[in-house]
Amino acid sequence: MYDTIRHFFEACYPFGYPLLTCSVVLLAAVLYHLIFVSRPQAKATAALAAGHGHGELADIAREAQDDGNEAATEARLALYADQGRAGLTLISIITDIAPMLGILGTAWGLVEIFGVFGAPDAQEGIALGISKALYTTIFGLAIAVPGMIARTCFERALERRAARLNELFTAILARRKAQ
Repeated sequence: MYDTIRHFFEACYPFGYPLLTCSVVLLAAVLYHLIFVSRPQAKATAALAAGHGHGELADIAREAQDDGNEAATEARLALYADQGRAGLTLISIITDIAPMLGILGTAWGLVEIFGVFGAPDAQEGIALGISKALYTTIFGLAIAVPGMIARTCFERALERRAARLNELFTAILARRKAQ
């Protein structure tokens, strides 16, 4: 197994290690968003909808009930929602960079292919160049596709949460105006 992995990174030279770094950073950003951002915000929204809770979101709701300042409430909610985007920029950057590194590896492999034309064992060199080109392309896409899926899922969850918060705070402010 070790030889297979080593062979893979040698075939991706010099783009294998930057692509590996991209995959590790992407995994870290996805886990960070899941553990420290997405789940806590979802729990806070559910607690607020149930009429209880604590933390920043509950503080915003209490202030909205107490003073009814819609502009201040909207500004604080916008900041709170922006915190929910933590990690998404990094995920987006990695999903953009990884395929570019893969394509760069493809070009690198093509250079090797053209470099061996006219050599006595040109067929072997051409096959090696195509192999290197395909390894880096596949590696780059294998990083980008799951990253794009994660980013899309996270963004959709943020949109749903924002709509739910908008609904909850509209009801809170309507109750405040009715008093």
